[in-house]
Amino acid sequence: MLSRIPQHWREELGRLIRFGLVGLLNTGVGLGTIYLLQNGLEWDYRIANIIGYVVGIIVSFTLNRAWTFKSRDTRLARQGVLFLLVAGTCWALQFLALIIMVEMLGISKELAQPLGMVVYTAFNYLGNRLIVFRAPQRTPDSGT
Repeated sequence: MLSRIPQHWREELGRLIRFGLVGLLNTGVGLGTIYLLQNGLEWDYRIANIIGYVVGIIVSFTLNRAWTFKSRDTRLARQGVLFLLVAGTCWALQFLALIIMVEMLGISKELAQPLGMVVYTAFNYLGNRLIVFRAPQRTPDSGT
């Protein structure tokens, strides 16, 4: 059955699965940090969110670079900056969604945090796949 699926689609499916697994770990670490700070230490939910995402982003970059996208790009600083830009943009989108859910829609902060993560995850995969860890372009002259 899988042999009928084109190789590039199988590879993309593998990346999606690995991204999902990294995301589960990253989410557990990030959300655990958020809830610890927000509920355990009674910090403001917005500050807890920022810190939780910073911790999660560090885990995510490390695992996605090495395992999900198997990047061989030696320009670690360049990838790191792009990763932070994509993550920052995705975080801003989910942060806006979080505030709207809590402040305007009356959704509990405990439920709004994981709902915001859905927004983050969708945009984050696209940004990482298409910008941060995209495969180098092949040119006819390069022989690669």
